[in-house]
Amino acid sequence: MADLYEQLLSSIDTLTPEQIAELTSILNAKQPKSERVKEETQSDGKQPCVHCGSINTKKHGKVSGRQRFLCKDCGKTFNSSTGAITSGSRLSVGQWKELLRGVVDNLPISKIAQNAGIAESSAWINKQKICCALMILYGEQDRFIDIAECDEYYAPVSFKGKRDPEFFVYTLGRLPRHHMNYYEKIDWLMKADLYDKLLQDEPEKLEELLSNSGAYLRGISRDQTCILTCQDRSGNLYMNPTCIGRLETNDVNKNLHGRFEKDAILVTDSHSAYPSFAYREKIQLEQIEADKHAKGAFNLGRVNALHSDIAKYWPKQEERIPSTKYMDLSLMLMWWLRKHKDLTTNEKVEKLYEIIQDQHITVDTLYEKIKSRELQLNTKGYFPNKV
Repeated sequence: MADLYEQLLSSIDTLTPEQIAELTSILNAKQPKSERVKEETQSDGKQPCVHCGSINTKKHGKVSGRQRFLCKDCGKTFNSSTGAITSGSRLSVGQWKELLRGVVDNLPISKIAQNAGIAESSAWINKQKICCALMILYGEQDRFIDIAECDEYYAPVSFKGKRDPEFFVYTLGRLPRHHMNYYEKIDWLMKADLYDKLLQDEPEKLEELLSNSGAYLRGISRDQTCILTCQDRSGNLYMNPTCIGRLETNDVNKNLHGRFEKDAILVTDSHSAYPSFAYREKIQLEQIEADKHAKGAFNLGRVNALHSDIAKYWPKQEERIPSTKYMDLSLMLMWWLRKHKDLTTNEKVEKLYEIIQDQHITVDTLYEKIKSRELQLNTKGYFPNKV
């Protein structure tokens, strides 16, 4: 063991700055909780109250080495991180940065939890908080100034984590998983205590659920989430879940209204949802016919490449496609990572850490609030916005 320790010390000088930062994060994560808290730097300036905004505040002792302040107007106390995502967290700085590193590297939740030394549920909920903070800061995403390619990307509607059998059978009219054989379906219905009930009260519905035909709609249907994507040649980007099923003009209007400069050119396929939108926005529209790859100088190469990147970001073979409820948050994170693609991993981690320490970015950190958030897209009445 002593030899290994000596080898480690002698090799430190050969490490790159990025490797040193990664090693520091790992060592911090291994520290006991009592050693994690560092005293905050005291400030002589007035600290505005995070509760009411008043500057009529004063120092009010320390808790766990952290300077607290008292607001003379509202009577509440706070410190420099009150209200931030990290406020009240049991994670050390090292654990937070290890979690952020996993988020930046797009690791599975299980791997992030393992690397940070925390529970998977903690890794999942804190990742959602990070995404919520990015949504607050950058949710509007970009405007388009030149040739912008626009197209739809479809991902399966997912209710991952939903445990209510009656929601699937009576609200969605299907079973939780799309690929179940006849006997697996019967077994699932029997375990949910729904088989006998359906057999007695709704035998036709039971037959439809058990059959391979008619149980799920094919193609662009209520089982597909439409993600509207747009990217121009200057790197401006927009991608957001828009609706369930086929894209309609109203969905395009709601998501892309006011995003195009007057000289911008919109390039799409032959989808019928775009012409009236372009007319309304008074922008030039170039549509490429279905059997063509280009129209003169115009093509959809950039947006098609973006779709390939989304597919890699959500690898199907690893079942990484997020629940439809959180799809907008996942895409917001991907948007931020693409906008900061020139930074190193450590630089991205530090930027994200600054964001989650900002007490002005207020995220509802309650687990149940995040779990029960509404779907941020047009469900077209196929199912409720809150599931």
